[in-house]
Amino acid sequence: MASGRMSVRELVGPVLIFVGALLVVVAIASPLYLVGQLEKTPMDTDFTTVASSQRPDGGTGSQALPAQILNRCSLSDTKPEVSDANLTRQQRVVVVKPANSEKVTFQAGTSTRINQVQISGETVAPSSDSTSGGGCLGALLLATKDRVTTDRSSALPALGGGGSSEVQLDASDKTVTIPDRTGLQYRFPFDVDKSKNYNYFDLTTRTSSPLKYVDSSEINGVKVFHYTQDVPEANLASLKDANDQSPQGTTLSQASSWYGGFPDIDRTQKLPADLYHKATRDLYVDPVSGTIINAREHVQEYFKISGVSDDAPAALRDYKLTNLDATFVYDQKTQESLADNAKDLASPVRLWGRWLPIVFGVLGAIALVAGVFLLLRGPRRRAATAGGDTDPYYPVATHDDGGPDDSAFRDSDYRGSDHDEASDRPTTVFPNLRKDTGGSGGTDDDATQNIPRVTDEPSQGGWSDPDGPGSAETRRDDPWRGPDNR
Repeated sequence: MASGRMSVRELVGPVLIFVGALLVVVAIASPLYLVGQLEKTPMDTDFTTVASSQRPDGGTGSQALPAQILNRCSLSDTKPEVSDANLTRQQRVVVVKPANSEKVTFQAGTSTRINQVQISGETVAPSSDSTSGGGCLGALLLATKDRVTTDRSSALPALGGGGSSEVQLDASDKTVTIPDRTGLQYRFPFDVDKSKNYNYFDLTTRTSSPLKYVDSSEINGVKVFHYTQDVPEANLASLKDANDQSPQGTTLSQASSWYGGFPDIDRTQKLPADLYHKATRDLYVDPVSGTIINAREHVQEYFKISGVSDDAPAALRDYKLTNLDATFVYDQKTQESLADNAKDLASPVRLWGRWLPIVFGVLGAIALVAGVFLLLRGPRRRAATAGGDTDPYYPVATHDDGGPDDSAFRDSDYRGSDHDEASDRPTTVFPNLRKDTGGSGGTDDDATQNIPRVTDEPSQGGWSDPDGPGSAETRRDDPWRGPDNR
């Protein structure tokens, strides 16, 4: 009786086709869906950068004191003093609430500290409480706390729906809202495209300016894209603090003589001055993760006499008093840490976006080809024996074998003279061992291969062969020959 179940060999082809199709689907879906989920700003973002001051090209400072700052102690003197200094800028960026699957909020605390400063020819280290070392000049030069909500995919500000955009400029808890903030800040999106135009937000001027792609290089084993940005000159005194006033330290009002004097200007006349800021920023970005591996920023801040008409003396129009001139570059430890962070973020993106889809695609194609081949080839069939097992020496003739009607070999046709008694005996299927299966006439020359059967017809000698010779041709030495036929 034939079984309705498929054999293991028959199942191999369909299973391979299924597995191959599944692998191909995974290879296609991984870059489209899974990588999209991986290419989002991590919710656990928390990093610190340290940038030390370096002497800019053409700068007048020394290697030990590469920056220049306005000594605020000189505001009470008869003239201003611009001092050489060694500065360090430190920034910590951490994700805070509100944050969800689509948005994150960055909080960045930035401080610029004076490590050493030269005052009246003497190099000193200011104290944090401004009571020693630098005198009235404390160690903390600048400090801000910024908060901005960005889209996790594009890294652009997402201020709607409860997003935040505010900056704290002093020690008070009051903040200034920046409702029109645009451009990238603190990081780039994943999969940076060097042919795409990006803007970057400058917190000091609260403006956004375009970035220009320069070239590509490598930092600590990470390929980076180099972008540069020119932040245009901006009047910082025109900005507002939390009290709707000019930010602290952005204005001066000194006598003309304090500035050095100007032609046709009374030396005792008070002249107001506003603080201006401009910068050149170079960013080195990992294009896979969007991590900024290194940043180089040349900051220039200076006071200019305000309210000067176009017909005023050139000395008055062109006057500039340096407040800050420094170039900040990430130190080596920061670059190494950020490079490791970029590798950690890029590894799963490369794995699921490139390598695994290739592997899955190749394996899937191989499985599909093998499955189709086996399915088209079909299973190899073997002849069945009486016991249901394969036995090449005792094949059973069937209709499919092209032999004679197998009704001549059914169990029901093998009956003895006593029909009732024979029906109680177990039946046996005898194989068709005739050499000629084509019909009448031909038999095996070896009479021992002709298996007789009992028939219900009266015979002339008892045993007869339905397809063999009659009783007249029975051999004389046949042991079954009756007495009448001897």
